[in-house]
Parts: sequence; C-alpha cells; structure tokens
Amino acid sequence: MSAEELLKDRDHVLVALDGPVVEHLPELPVADRLRVMVAEDRLPRKVARTDDPFVVLAFAASIGPATEQAVYAQWRRIEHEVVAAARLTPGVGDAFAKLAAGGARITVVGSLDVRVMRALLVMHGLDAHVGRVAGRNDADRAALPPAPDLITSAIHAAAIPVESCVFVGTTKDDLAAARAAGVDTIHHERGTATPAPPAVVVSPAWFAGLAEVRSAPARRPADPAGKTAGPKS
Repeated sequence: MSAEELLKDRDHVLVALDGPVVEHLPELPVADRLRVMVAEDRLPRKVARTDDPFVVLAFAASIGPATEQAVYAQWRRIEHEVVAAARLTPGVGDAFAKLAAGGARITVVGSLDVRVMRALLVMHGLDAHVGRVAGRNDADRAALPPAPDLITSAIHAAAIPVESCVFVGTTKDDLAAARAAGVDTIHHERGTATPAPPAVVVSPAWFAGLAEVRSAPARRPADPAGKTAGPKS
C-alpha cells in the first residue's frame, strides 16, 4: 500500500508540525533570552551555560511561581516569533483540504506551546481542516517526542482506534514517538531546496514528499483477565 493509499484508508491522520507543516522551524537563542530574566544574581553553572530552555525554566520555578510564569510567558512569545518567521511546506494546505474532504480527522503534533501552534494554523488558514492540536501545555519535557505521550493523548481525545490512525513525520524523534505509541508512520522527506534566480526556492509538493511507510510494532492481544499477553516462559 502506497503512502497516499494509506492516508485515504485511515480515519485519523496525525501530522508533525516540524517538516510536514512548516519546512524548518527557525532557531532562536531561547535559553539566552530567558536567562536574562533570572540573571540578577549569580547563576548556577548549569543554568549559566545551558542552551536548554527547560533548565532555565526549572531554575525560575525554584525562585517562585510568579517568576516561573513570567519566564514561561516569555518563552511563548519567542515561539510566536519562530512560527511568524516559519515557511509552510509547499502543498500542505491542499493536502489538508484533500484529507479533510475525504473524511479524515487531522491532528497537528509538535513540541511548541499549543497556543502558538494554533496561532500558526489560524495565520495560514489551516485551522479550517485541523481538528486538534497536540503540543506543550506546561514545563513537562517528559511528554514531548521521542516520548509517545502527545500522540497517545491525541488518539484518546479523538476516540478513534489506533489501528485507524497514521502519523506523518519528518524527524527521527517524531517518527519514533509515533511507533512507540503503536501508530503506523509515513516518512515525509524535507524538500531538497534548489535555488533558482533570483533566490527563489523550489520544493516538491506535499504528497510528492511522502516516502517510507513503516508499520508500528505488532500489538499484542489482551488475555481474558484484561492484561496484555507477554512472551511465554
């Protein structure tokens, strides 16, 4: 079964933000910009040197809840800058319209704050086709890819069996998270940018970027007591 046939066959299509929806998420010095909000006193070495915004946020939380909320709000503002500068993947709008017209529910999954992701979809008119957004709601790093939690929660929220779902992703972490959640995956390759004068970038359309299809690990049947069957000893 081809990738397009698999998409037509599934009732719930989960799509990663990074790659299939936006070509590249611009990288901004998030940790640096958050660090200045808590840098009145001497910072611990780990906080002073990190590029990880979660580390800075955890330090802000140690100061107090008001500081943590202020730093997280600034993080969200920075992410709004990121999505404002991001370019949509060519053909994603037409692809979403085609999938929605075929009856599929679409969920966009990403590591950004959910409010930022919704703003991006509204800005580009994609919200008309996307039913749900699964992203970061708080400072919990453990829920983000490659952990399967975001995808699992999105499947439960849609109340559609995992067998009727498929995930489209580009990065290794996103694809690994989907397979860990028991979802079949389609690898969407980033377009190979071909410069053309005057500095125009040509990229393949969305469906043309669909590549490898991989099935999730086989789901083990439950035993009569309701427990998942394991290997025989």
